Amino acid sequence: MKSFVFLLIIGLSYNTCAQWVPSQSSIKKADKELLQYFGQDVEKRKISSNSNHYSLSINDSIYGYICFEQSPSKHDYFDFMAIYSAEMELLKLRILVYRENYGGEISNKKWLKQFVTRTPKKVQAISGATISVESLKYSVAQLSEKMLLWKFSN
Repeated sequence: MKSFVFLLIIGLSYNTCAQWVPSQSSIKKADKELLQYFGQDVEKRKISSNSNHYSLSINDSIYGYICFEQSPSKHDYFDFMAIYSAEMELLKLRILVYRENYGGEISNKKWLKQFVTRTPKKVQAISGATISVESLKYSVAQLSEKMLLWKFSN
């Protein structure tokens, strides 16, 4: 029992200290999405040395930001990206990788559009995806707050 608790603590501390890195396939999906959204190639620049958050610029003018994040589902994590305007308004949300057998309905583009027009608290639930929906709502709210704080501190 003691060894299990020790391993659990080590695992949790590693998980909170380690920087998650999005996969190459996730980055390719995001780049394709950026090309569709902005209509041309945008340059991504890290906004922090230990971050999955990037500024998006065209000819040295900042057009927005893209953030790669993970959020927990029932048994695993799913990866998502959020595109923000230069004013930190959420423009687009996309699930990049969903690893569960159930709840994948959160990847539906029409459902994800709610995050652009509503606060995360007002986003509608999906039957069978309750845990993933609540997790995404919480993660998006936290990310939006973090990005606003970053913008006003820089």
